[in-house]
Amino acid sequence: MKKKRLFVIALALGAIAAIAPGGVQAEPAFLGMQVQGMAPEISEALGKSDANGVLIRDVALGTPAARAGFLRGDLIVEMDGEDTDTFEQLVAVVRSLKAGQEVEAVVVRDGKKLELVMKTTPRPKSWSVSKKGFAIIPELGVTVAAITPEVRKKFGLRWGSTGVAVTEIDQKKVEALKRLVDLKLGDVIVRVNQVDIWRPKQFLNAYKEAQKEGRTSLFLMVEGSTQGVRNGFRFSLLPVE
Repeated sequence: MKKKRLFVIALALGAIAAIAPGGVQAEPAFLGMQVQGMAPEISEALGKSDANGVLIRDVALGTPAARAGFLRGDLIVEMDGEDTDTFEQLVAVVRSLKAGQEVEAVVVRDGKKLELVMKTTPRPKSWSVSKKGFAIIPELGVTVAAITPEVRKKFGLRWGSTGVAVTEIDQKKVEALKRLVDLKLGDVIVRVNQVDIWRPKQFLNAYKEAQKEGRTSLFLMVEGSTQGVRNGFRFSLLPVE
C-alpha cells in the first residue's frame, strides 16, 4: 500500500498591505502567528466531518496574537466577522486588517469554541529585516549577520526568530581567550544587556560601549542551535576584551 504524504501550506501572519478608502495605503496589521490550512487527513484524525478552519502552528511571544490568548493548536474558524473555512479565506481577511484595529476571532480549542479579541499593531522593526548586514568583533573572532530570508534559510532559523545570527567563528581566536565564548554557528543573539537587537550594528555598538565603560562582559539572551537544531533560549556572558 502506497503511503500518503500530508502536504500543508504554512503562512506567518504578519504585515500584508491593506488599501484604505481613497486609495491610500494603510499601515498593515501584524498578528504574530504561523498558521496552516486543514487537510482531510487531519480532519479524519480529529473525527471531524469537514476540513474547515485554519490551524495555528505557532504564536510568537509578545505579539498581538499572544496577548489576545491564541495558542498553538487552536483552530481559527472566524476572524473579523468572516468565516475562515479555508487558508485562502483567512489570508483575505488578514489583508484587509489595519494596524491598531481591534479584531474579534473565534477558535476551537479542546472541542469548544472560544471568542478572542486581538488588537493589531504595525510590524515591529525586528520582524522587518530585509537588507543584508554584518558586524565583526575582531577581538573575539565572532561575526554576526542580519536575519534576512537567506540567512534564515541557511541556518534553519525558526520563522519567529528575531535578533542577529552568529554566522562565523574564528576558533583559533576563541580558544586563545582566557574566558569562555559559548556562542555557536547558527545561534541567534536576541537581546544584549536586556535590550532587543535586530541589526548587527546594534551588537557592535553595545560591545564598543562596554569597552569604553570598562565593563568585562555583555549579558546576552541567545536562542541556541546545535547542528541546525533549535534547542531553546539561554543566557550568556560574552567577554569584552
